[in-house]
This record gives sequence, structure tokens and C-alpha cells, in this order.
Amino acid sequence: MSDLQTSLRSLSPKLYEYMMEKLEEEFHIQPYDIQMNAIKNEKGFEIIVTYGERFAHRSEQFMTFQSIKKRDEIVNKFIRKTGETCKQVLIDDYFRKMTP
Repeated sequence: MSDLQTSLRSLSPKLYEYMMEKLEEEFHIQPYDIQMNAIKNEKGFEIIVTYGERFAHRSEQFMTFQSIKKRDEIVNKFIRKTGETCKQVLIDDYFRKMTP
């Protein structure tokens, strides 16, 4: 497997749009709040989402092409877990900046 990360938007525009739609709807996370990359291999993608100040926080999940096509529980569980964690990190970052 190659370790070359590529923008998920260019590797799988449909998955990128689906994930962004869910993150915006459920967690009010905007495209500028996160970076979504992936490493492609013969069976699927290693999805890498970074967020928070300087994009220092990271969530990763391997998804097979079959899971992605079906948008199964692996995909949706990763979106929920990432959304919850990212939202909390963004809130924590905001309050850290606002605290004198």
C-alpha cells in the first residue's frame, strides 16, 4: 500500500460530498474546519480526517469500496464518531482562545 495521501475530494468526490453533507447537517462542521485525505489501495481507502487548531487532531478509518458504495454502518459510524470528536475539539479550541 502506498502511503501517499491525496485529497478525498479528488479520489472519491461522491464520498467526500456525502461525508461533508452529514458533517454539516448533524454537527454544523464546515469544509474549512476539516481536511479529508485518503490513501487508496486495491481494496478501498484509508480515510484520514484532520481538524482542530493547526489540524493537529486526526481520525482514521479504512473503508472498502463495497462499504463506501453501500454507505454502510462502517461509513456512517466513522462520520458520527469524527463529527462528535471534531465538534468538541472546535468548541474546546474556541473557549481556549476566548479565555483571558
